[in-house]
Amino acid sequence: MEVLDIIEHKDGSATYQFDLTPQEHDAMCRNGIMWAILAGVTGITQEQVIHDYLDTHSEGLEKEDEA
Repeated sequence: MEVLDIIEHKDGSATYQFDLTPQEHDAMCRNGIMWAILAGVTGITQEQVIHDYLDTHSEGLEKEDEA
């Protein structure tokens, strides 16, 4: 996967253009559709998923940082 172009807009949003292999395209579409379904059914956001992941795995990350 290669990012070909990023266009930043005045409202803070951005448009990205990617060069994907057919396999990468299929994976991105499949995962995007699954995320949309899960978010719609459960109401969970990306921020909640990241927060929950970090809460669950922070102990292991702290131990790695200490090593």
